[in-house]
Amino acid sequence: MDFERNDSLSEGNISTILEELVEYIDKSSRVPLTGKVMVDGNYILEIVDKINAKLPEEMKQAKQVLDQSDKILESIEARGKSMLDEARAEAERIVQETEIVKMAQQEAEKIVQEATEYGENMVNKYNEQANQMIDDAEAYVDSLLTHLEANLDKVAAALKSTRANFEQNQQPDAED
Repeated sequence: MDFERNDSLSEGNISTILEELVEYIDKSSRVPLTGKVMVDGNYILEIVDKINAKLPEEMKQAKQVLDQSDKILESIEARGKSMLDEARAEAERIVQETEIVKMAQQEAEKIVQEATEYGENMVNKYNEQANQMIDDAEAYVDSLLTHLEANLDKVAAALKSTRANFEQNQQPDAED
């Protein structure tokens, strides 16, 4: 049984034409004991010519698809690079902010430590001065009391002497 020729081959794409060629060969008459088929050589050449005619058009379409794919890939790569650059910039900004915060915290800790040390030094200094003033005041009071005691001893001795003189002067003269 012979395959009916399809005169609308020029309307399909290469893949469709090749499918029809395979179908034509499958349905062609077989030569007994050879595994070969009988085909219309002119029809096969006509199909090959149509494939050759379609190749440039499909190649052009394939090139356009490849070009478009390349543009899409370039766009995706550019966008990806842009996103990566933005992410790196953001990460760098965060790192810098973190470093600034860390430096500020270190500076604040240093200031607090210096202020604490200064305060402790001032308290120690004023405590030393207060203790010195207390020691000086105690020494002064002790000196005053010692001086007063010495003066009181002199006054007491003078009073005693005056009293003794007074008592001596008050006794009647035994000679009178």
